[in-house]
Amino acid sequence: MFSDADECSNNGHSCDVNAVCSNTVGSYACACKAGYSGDGRTCADADECSNNDHSCDVNAVCSNTVGSYACACKAGYTGDGRTCNDVDECTSGLHSCHRFASCTNTIGSYSCSCQQYFNGNGTNCQHPVSECQNYASLNSGDRKITYTSAQVYCDNGIGPGWFRFEGSAGTRMPTSCPPQSRCATHATGWLNGGHPTVADGQVSRLVCFHWSSRCCYGSTYINVRNCGSYYVYFLSGTPGCYYRYCGTN
Repeated sequence: MFSDADECSNNGHSCDVNAVCSNTVGSYACACKAGYSGDGRTCADADECSNNDHSCDVNAVCSNTVGSYACACKAGYTGDGRTCNDVDECTSGLHSCHRFASCTNTIGSYSCSCQQYFNGNGTNCQHPVSECQNYASLNSGDRKITYTSAQVYCDNGIGPGWFRFEGSAGTRMPTSCPPQSRCATHATGWLNGGHPTVADGQVSRLVCFHWSSRCCYGSTYINVRNCGSYYVYFLSGTPGCYYRYCGTN
């Protein structure tokens, strides 16, 4: 009595290393594994990407590997490669729009456009008026309304010209009456009337100087412009000494 020889178990077959051997009565059969193509005796790697025999998302890149393939979402999309969803660069902050630009999400990307009153390509936006780019810096710490000192200074010789408060001096002029004898002067200057918006353009404002318990002991008019993230002031001296323009945060 004869029994069937199991060529697959006995390794008595000629199937390719990348094929599956199946025993049959009196023989055996070879079939290439998934990811390979051929007659089973010879199996070659199948390029699923070129043959479009893959499950990568339409917004993913397919990369062939030996016996398989890999999927990776394209730039602007997120997911496992089989499923890719649009990334909202605007809400996630993954964009290069300027701080004075608006970000608009698009499928797979985004666009930038400068806000009203600003010029540029969206990644670089500038206020079109010259004083927002051409000004002198008032950055000395002794200009801060919190600064006290026996040494006093006077701004009767300042300007005329455009100035910006920055650094240790603060970022703007105070808009309420500060204590006198601060910011290294006797009569401390403050902006009476508030700062303008960008849309207001260049405006005229009254600067008051606090002295002798009077918040507006002396005064002078200046021009002010909102440049988006900072203010510039056209200063042309003070009405006397010791008066000074002061800064705050």
